[in-house]
Amino acid sequence: MKPGLFFYVVGPSGAGKDSLIDGARQQLPADSFVFAKRVITRAPGKPGEDYDSCTEEEFLQRKAQGEFLITWGAHGLFYGLPKTLLVTQQRGQHIIANGSRGVAEQIKALVPGLVFIEITAPVEVLAKRIAQRGRETEQEISQRLSRQVSALPAEVSTYRIHNDQSVDVGIERFVSTLLHVTALSSPEDKPRHKKLSGNSLVASEMSAALNQINSGQLTQAQVNAFLIECCNRLSDDELVSVAKARAQFMPRIEWPAPIVVDKHSLGGTPGSRVTMIVIPIVAEHGLLIPKTSSRAITSAAGTADAMEVLTKVDLSREEVKNVTLAVNGCIAWNGKLNHSLLDDAMNAITRPLALDTRRWAVASILSKKYSAGATHIAIDIPYSPTGKVKTIEDANALGQLFERIGSLLGLTVKAFPTQGDAPIGRGIGPGLEARDVQMVLSGDPQAPADLREKALFFAGQILAFDPAVGNYEAGRVRAEALLDSGQAYDRMQRIIESQGRSTPLDWSTSRQVSVRSRFSGVVTAIDGQLISGIARQAGAPSDKTAGVYLQASIGDRVCQGDVLFDVYGADVNAVQQAVETATHQHGILIH
Repeated sequence: MKPGLFFYVVGPSGAGKDSLIDGARQQLPADSFVFAKRVITRAPGKPGEDYDSCTEEEFLQRKAQGEFLITWGAHGLFYGLPKTLLVTQQRGQHIIANGSRGVAEQIKALVPGLVFIEITAPVEVLAKRIAQRGRETEQEISQRLSRQVSALPAEVSTYRIHNDQSVDVGIERFVSTLLHVTALSSPEDKPRHKKLSGNSLVASEMSAALNQINSGQLTQAQVNAFLIECCNRLSDDELVSVAKARAQFMPRIEWPAPIVVDKHSLGGTPGSRVTMIVIPIVAEHGLLIPKTSSRAITSAAGTADAMEVLTKVDLSREEVKNVTLAVNGCIAWNGKLNHSLLDDAMNAITRPLALDTRRWAVASILSKKYSAGATHIAIDIPYSPTGKVKTIEDANALGQLFERIGSLLGLTVKAFPTQGDAPIGRGIGPGLEARDVQMVLSGDPQAPADLREKALFFAGQILAFDPAVGNYEAGRVRAEALLDSGQAYDRMQRIIESQGRSTPLDWSTSRQVSVRSRFSGVVTAIDGQLISGIARQAGAPSDKTAGVYLQASIGDRVCQGDVLFDVYGADVNAVQQAVETATHQHGILIH
């Protein structure tokens, strides 16, 4: 019989070794894994691990008689692992032993088939966990965590488990690693366990793992552990695999045209209903542009929320195709078309765990564009200190990744960093944003200039995909002509009618309250996130009349008492609360 492996588990105080080992004991097959019972010179019945208690005298006597595989001292106690564990290992069972890093060099020479498992966590997490025990002062904790630890022997295989999330996620990482290393993973779980043990997945493995999640086969801890690992460590090859696997969730729409264009924004900029202006311009030019958009998750409105003010957006796959073929474009909600359990799972953990999902988002976004049949895509990457992407350098790097992964999927992708630290347009909220769009399309002289300008930029870039146009400069000229002539407005009306015109909002039911400046000066900055928060407090996006309408723009000179913005909403109490919030912190900086 082939001997088992000997997993020697180490980690600093607060890393959670005991919790992970206890959790693994409940999940791993007892006929394959044996959990070592340590001998400790500690009084019996103390909380924590299951151990054999003995006196110091008895311990030293047993050590002298050769009963222990290895011993060490810590915190005034002696610890020992029984030598009988080697006999169990030789019988083919795998040993899991809670050990000390200090004797790792010694045990290397004593145990065949040795594997180190190092449990780690950030220092702040370790400190919090140790403090919760209530056994040490803040100074003692600081001293404990500042101690230098010796490196584990490099010649022994080492697997590191990051126990920085919930206990359930930590246990899933630990168990997955053990099952992968021992080759005891079931065929369906093998790809997921392989990824959680720190390895990269090939395309077929990634597809199998994502299909497991999307079919609802896994527990929440299993899903979370895998998705967190993907956010933390995902190679470019794996990104392509994710995109291809996700694209298989929905058959690709085939279009009777060699070029099918799309435009996507990473979001985070309040207002900015650029898409609703770009689509009719591009459609009027003659390119097919089937656009699927999301609803708001944490913002005051998504494109689908604002478009729904004007027309039906809850379209089926067949309706999207029919509308696009009839009028060259559409703006539909993506929930019916390419949303999945995988999206729900990732959305549920992104904010609570502060995950950086930008690389994952590249694969997710491009897979949806691929499924929708797009061949050429323009990506808007807003950057701001409070946004998803913080700096222009980050935006450029992410844009290059979009273009690189897109090319590997056979797509032509052009990404553009844009400033996202202030709202685009004046309306923040579904109805108010739709109002801005209609003003730009209809040529209203009071239309927001920044919204018009950004829309023309992206329309020009998309039209440049058309060989008959050839470059951005010509695309921009063409886009402006279609907008100024009213043709884009007419095309938008055709799109609205084709999708199914909505009943107009009843603005008479919406209360309007002005927030005025307490100072005189020049508007130097507008905090879009604060403004968006006020709009949500007023009732957006569920109340489509709710939101904020800016009356002051960056660079404007205002006097004390001038209106900075108006707050709208049908719920009088919600509007009042939003106004009270704005009175204390309205997000408009005046110097």
